[in-house]
Amino acid sequence: MDIITKMTKDTIKPALASGFKDYLPDEMIPRQKMLDTIRAVFERFGYAPLDTPGLEKEEILTGGDPDFKMNIFKARINESGEDMALRFDLTVPLARVMAGNPELKKPFRRYQIGKVWRGERPQAGRYREFVQCDADIVGAKSMLADAEIIAIIYTAMKDLGIKNFEIRINNRKILNNLYAIADFDKEKTNMVLRAMDKKDKQGWQKVEEELKNEGLSDKSISLIKEFTSKSETDDPELNEIASYLDAMDIPRSAWKIDLSVARGLGYYTGTVFETILTDLPSIGSVCSGGRYDGLTARFGGDSLPATGTSFGIDRLYAALSELGLVNATASIAKVIVLNFDEQSLPKCLSVSSSLRNNNISVELYQGSETSLTGQLTYAVKKGFSAAVIIGADEVDKNTVQIKNLKTKEQNEISDSDVITEIYKII
Repeated sequence: MDIITKMTKDTIKPALASGFKDYLPDEMIPRQKMLDTIRAVFERFGYAPLDTPGLEKEEILTGGDPDFKMNIFKARINESGEDMALRFDLTVPLARVMAGNPELKKPFRRYQIGKVWRGERPQAGRYREFVQCDADIVGAKSMLADAEIIAIIYTAMKDLGIKNFEIRINNRKILNNLYAIADFDKEKTNMVLRAMDKKDKQGWQKVEEELKNEGLSDKSISLIKEFTSKSETDDPELNEIASYLDAMDIPRSAWKIDLSVARGLGYYTGTVFETILTDLPSIGSVCSGGRYDGLTARFGGDSLPATGTSFGIDRLYAALSELGLVNATASIAKVIVLNFDEQSLPKCLSVSSSLRNNNISVELYQGSETSLTGQLTYAVKKGFSAAVIIGADEVDKNTVQIKNLKTKEQNEISDSDVITEIYKII
């Protein structure tokens, strides 16, 4: 059996694994614009890029905790190799970097954009592989750092064109004493906080059922609900943050103190926050974070104060798509140069290069359609703004035809005016 026959017989179904997703160009182009927008905000606040491996030693990610609850993707190169795992966030790798590079000047501001993996049940806007955009300050104890992170969230959401959102802020130190307020076993605190973290996605009734299943009394559950429903606090750290946000002109309509915000990850030590789209609260937080002082200490280095935030791009994109706020497009280029006359190809190539040299994105048609009509149909379907048409007559007269694909208007112009006319359209 020859190799081609065998390959045909053993055809593999091109199916994705559960919880994973392909992003084709019509989705990837607006996603990339989102990433570029967030990156630009990070850099305006003085944050520098960092990158770390997707694969880490398992003990780095779990901290050696035998009660580590998150389902992570584990890996081993061979049976005798060390235990490895795919990172579940970008914060723990940052802590490893800081502990392994003590010479880095503090405060250290970094941003990182990368994929992370979690073995969770797939649901709307939530996959097992997803992109996070993180910004963190390491080495700053002041609540001013937390306020700056919240200002970054606010600025990025506004720059993304999102109007209806709310940043909810709490202090994990308050919640760490919840066991005394609600009269339950202190050892159950982390479990209670993990359950509370699901409130926006599942509703309080589901949280209540989970707490009951974990052995909490009706009285304790009632006290938890009563306390976390409060919108005011005398906590000095939260009040300090509020004063900084006011000074930075972050409107009170964009944020509030919410004592129910818990964040499920156990490394948070102080301020915690999450961002909800008020038009679609059921999708959960699209940007969250908080203070995690001392996370570097697990690696034997100095115990450094740190705070940061993470945008969940996949969930945010899914939410904005559902709200009709994503403009899908199938082409990154704004202009197409049609190519239907072999004798005119040299000029088509020259015009294409001239446009690109003037920072105009251009596609030169290279498909199977040979007619002008067929190529224009392709151009319209791909969403180009303008088409440049060059035939024998245009070559002889040193002109081109430019068709505005939005208004359907078409004009013949001289070669010297091509750049100017294209800029008018795009």
